Amino acid sequence: MSTASISFDYVISEKDVESKLWALDTALNPYAIATFLGAEVDPYIRTRARQRFRNEGDDVTGKWAPLHEATWNWRMNEGYPPEHPINKRTGELEAWITDSAHNMNVHTLGATLMMPGYPPTGELKDKVTTAQSGRADPNTQPRPVIGMNERDLTAVMTMLFLYIAKASRRRKP
Repeated sequence: MSTASISFDYVISEKDVESKLWALDTALNPYAIATFLGAEVDPYIRTRARQRFRNEGDDVTGKWAPLHEATWNWRMNEGYPPEHPINKRTGELEAWITDSAHNMNVHTLGATLMMPGYPPTGELKDKVTTAQSGRADPNTQPRPVIGMNERDLTAVMTMLFLYIAKASRRRKP
């Protein structure tokens, strides 16, 4: 009985290996990761937040609870449409989430993207707290405006994978 065998020879160029390692090191340094977060992840998160406001909830927060009839009356007296849009009267809350500058912190472990880039204060802080958690008095249902889920994690990890794959094709100058 005869047996067949297959053998492979690999020829690896030291220059090619060095070039790949250089490309990865360049792409994964903290400043490059900060650029990736600002250019890729920031717009993604903003788009998701805009859609959340437009659709009055999403797969992260769930569909927002409808407004109470008493709120309709208050809104009409203040000159706003009674039932919709939810979580949007002056636009301040949505603008803080979707349009305010992010804060990027570059450090030895990489970079951290914070969105929105600054904590809310005053009336805006009250709006965020009420939207996220609701309120006992007056009785207000939570209608969360900030959040991420597994879909978002998958999207960000895919963006990172594609960024690293593209970077690994670069050649050392």
